[in-house]
Order: sequence, then C-alpha cells, then structure tokens
Amino acid sequence: MQAYPHYSKRSVEILDGIWDFCFLGESADTASIDLEKVSYDELMPVPGVFDVTPKYPGKRGAALYRRKVSAAPHTRLKLKIGGLGLWARVFWDHKEVGIIDLLYSGIELEFPSGKDSEHELVILIDNRLDFKRTPLFSQYYDFYGYGGIYRSVELHQVPECSIERARVKTLDISSGLLAIDIELSGKMPETFSFELGFDGKKGKPFNEAVVDKHVKIELKVPSFKLWSPSKPCLHTLTVSTKNDQITERFGIRSVSAEKGQVKVNGKVQRLLGYCRHESHPEFGPVQPLQLLMEDLQYLKDLGCNFVRGSHYPQDQRFLDLCDQLGLMVWEESIAWGNQPHQVADKNFCEAQVRQTGLMVRNSYNHPSVIIWGFMNEGPSNAESCRDFYASLFSTVRKEDSSRLVTYASNMNKHDLFFEMADIVSLNTYPGWYAADKEKIRPLGEIEPCFDDFIKHIDERGLGDKPFIISEIGAGAIYGWHDRFRVHWSEEYQADFLECVCNYVMKTKRVCGISLWHFADARTYTSAYALGRPRAINDKGTLDEFRRPKLAYEIVKKAYHKIMQLE
Repeated sequence: MQAYPHYSKRSVEILDGIWDFCFLGESADTASIDLEKVSYDELMPVPGVFDVTPKYPGKRGAALYRRKVSAAPHTRLKLKIGGLGLWARVFWDHKEVGIIDLLYSGIELEFPSGKDSEHELVILIDNRLDFKRTPLFSQYYDFYGYGGIYRSVELHQVPECSIERARVKTLDISSGLLAIDIELSGKMPETFSFELGFDGKKGKPFNEAVVDKHVKIELKVPSFKLWSPSKPCLHTLTVSTKNDQITERFGIRSVSAEKGQVKVNGKVQRLLGYCRHESHPEFGPVQPLQLLMEDLQYLKDLGCNFVRGSHYPQDQRFLDLCDQLGLMVWEESIAWGNQPHQVADKNFCEAQVRQTGLMVRNSYNHPSVIIWGFMNEGPSNAESCRDFYASLFSTVRKEDSSRLVTYASNMNKHDLFFEMADIVSLNTYPGWYAADKEKIRPLGEIEPCFDDFIKHIDERGLGDKPFIISEIGAGAIYGWHDRFRVHWSEEYQADFLECVCNYVMKTKRVCGISLWHFADARTYTSAYALGRPRAINDKGTLDEFRRPKLAYEIVKKAYHKIMQLE
C-alpha cells in the first residue's frame, strides 16, 4: 500500500526490500566514516530495525544500510523516507546528501543523480542517545528508541519544475468550496500552466501566477459528499502538467470547538478512543500493513471513533486507513516529559518547531486528523516556557487554521498555558498512581480527581473549551489473575477502566477520552523500568501481541453504550 499523494507521471521506485548491512559498533565515529573501506557482510530488511533482530537485540551503535539503484544521468532526484531513528546521514555515491535528526518524521532529500546511471545509496543509522545531536529523544522517554529505517523509502526522478503537494482546505461545507495550495519546487516559472480535475475526471486547464513557489486557487468540487466519522466519503484531486502529475486524496469537512464540544460539520462528536503506539515485539516501530489493519479492526470493534497517535508523527498509511474508516485522529509531534532546562536549549526548541511544522504539512490532507498536538507531558507549569509553547501554537496555526490544537498536560491545576489551547487535555492516573499509598484498590480516587479538575478549569474561565481526558489507565500483566483484584492483575485493570468509562458516560463535560493505551509496548530498559514489569508499558487493553485482556470487553460494552446514548 503506497500512501497518498501518488505521482503517476514521474519515475518512482519503492526501495523497500533487502539491503546490504554492516554494524559499525557501539563506539563508531560517524563523522569520519570511510565508505570505501566498509565490508557489507550481512543483510537487513527495509523497513526494519536492527536492534530487535536476534544478533543485535537492544544494541546501541551505528550501522550502515546499502542499496544499489538506477537513475537517469543528470536528473533531479528526491529521496523520500517515511521515518527512521534515531539519527542518520544519507550518502549518494559516497557523497553526503543529507542529515536526518527528526526521528519518525517523513523527510525528503533532493540531490542530482550525477553522470552515471548506476548508483549506491547508503543510509547511516545511529541509535545512540545524544541530546546535543538528537534532542528530540532521551533515555527516560516512556517508549523505546529503535535504530533503523521505520517506514518506506522511495526514489523519485523529477522534472526541472516539479509538483510537491496540493494541499486542500475546506472553505464551505455547504457548497464544496476549497482553497487549493499547489506547492512547486525546482526551476520556478512566472506562471504555472496545469490541468486540475476531481475524482478521476478530466481536468480543466489553468494558467496561474506563481508566488513564493506556490499557486493558490479556489474551486468547488462537483457532486461532492462530506466526510464524517459515520460516512467517510473521500475525493481525489489531480494536478497535471506535461512532465509531472500528483493525485491527492482529501475529505470535505469542518472541525470546530463550541460550548465545550468538538464538532465535525457542525455535529457534536463524543470522542471515544485510545492512545496507540506504533510498536510490536517482533518489528519494533515498523508496521506491516496487516498489523495496521488489525489494530484498526480492534479499535472499531471496541467502539472507538477516535485514536491519539502517541507520541510522534504517524505512518501516513495509518492515516490513509483512518480516512477510509472514519476514525478521528489526534496527531502529535515527538516529546515526552521534557523539563524547563531542555526547553532552555536552543537546539531542542528549534527541532521541536521544525518537526511540528513538518508534521502538519505532511498530514495536511487527511480529513481524519482533527487535532494537532505537541509536547506530551511537557513543562507547562513553568512560566519560563511560555514563549516556547506560544511558538509551537503559532507554528501549527500558521500552517493550518482549520483544525484544533492542544497538548496533553500532566500538570493538572498547575498548568499555565491552557488558555492558548483549543482543547484542555489532561493526562492523569488517579487510582493507579494513587494519592493514598496505603489503600488497596483505590478506585474511589478517580471521580473526585476529575470533578475537582473540571471545577478548576470552569472557574478559571475555560468552560467553553472542550475537555479531553487524553490519558488514563492501569497496568495489567497479560494472563495474571488475582482473586484480590489488585494492582497489575487483569481484574484490577478491568475494574479501573469500568469506573473511568462509567464516569465519562455520565459526565457530559468530558467531550472525549483516549485511554492509555491500546496495546502494551516496549519502553526504557534501564533502571527506569523498575516501575515497568518486563520493561513493557503494561497498560494496554491488549498485550504487545494483540491478545485482549479482561478489560477489552468492559471497554467495548461501555463505548458502544455511550455511542448509543449520544
């Protein structure tokens, strides 16, 4: 499955498959690598991560992936990498053509093919932890940082002036009026001649001025249908020139926040869902298509209409499938529990702004994405971080004014920046990380915690903002049952989530919830894991192999009942 957009006139080679591989070691100097002297004596899959394989489990170090490719001489090339980690240098015929420091982000590198037709592509991957070089990931993050190429790699041969994207914004859901922003690259003409058509029909000719590499027009979609969670109707837009063509898929819909509710096309949506990691014991962050589809089937079976992609930019194929299935999405840039001293670091702030803007641009046309997020559990209680948070809100809204923007806070009543957000979002775990450490089964802490927080935000003047429980959950080790029904048993998790769902059912002020989390996922492997049995975040309603725990049927029954009541 190739994610949108599609380019049918240019040469596009999918480079997924078996690549040559060489592990350079845990102390390799990536700055002075001599590719001429490297011996590739192993093979590795792409997409794939080396640190889940039998030979290199948990290894930190540098490694080389090599692939022989063909490309016409003296041609503009664009290498598109859907995501990798933690850091990379990319070489074309032994010449560096780019450095990638934004893990999980879809990255594009442009360079000339050179005078020959046969070439060598090498991607140097380094999964060692280095805040100066890779400030977006730290050892204490509550998910594992893998080493490898997480998603597909494509090589595009493009003309002198090529079409990058055609981003679509709904202006009017009653008439199907769109604002279309065509982004060009390469040699810029003063005017751009092209054909534009919808839904596979023959395009109409246009000749428009180019301003700062963009062409902007407004058009109505003929015989349009709205996208909604219940009827996820999709359209395509094709922009063609003599030498290039792009097909984008999109949905016509509006998203708004009014009187404490989230609305799609003016209709209130009660958001019921899960946080979900791209994680599997066998593949790490690599997501085979069947795994993506099965996860979505489980989510739909549970009664979900909403998923929070935690805690990094999502696989574009996953978002394509959410578009088709009508599953609403919160997508966020990568962060976890960062502190004021990190926000004080210039490189950290710059990387956060850069990756967040890129996430919005990459996922702009997905109607399923209704919420943008950033800085999960960040230092939103620190006044010194105000300008930084404001810069991220500004970055998102400059790129896209049509969606809601928030961040998942664990600062509760001490949070300082809720006023900036379109949605107040809270991560909290009453009854799990209990206030009363002596009480057995402290389920009684759940409701008072949320009642108190809702009272706080309403008295603070935020009563018109929607409130989402962005995380809450309890750990359970799959297969461990206990007649005492205590912490870590499947029984306690089931009882816990039943209390949470019952509260959401009766509390209309809660406009949405994303339970933590869908499936168990590998996390830190150091002494940080003392609170994570098996070095796994065990709060999944399914285990890491997608085996449902007792809580599965509890949540399923509750979510379906809530949807029937809406």
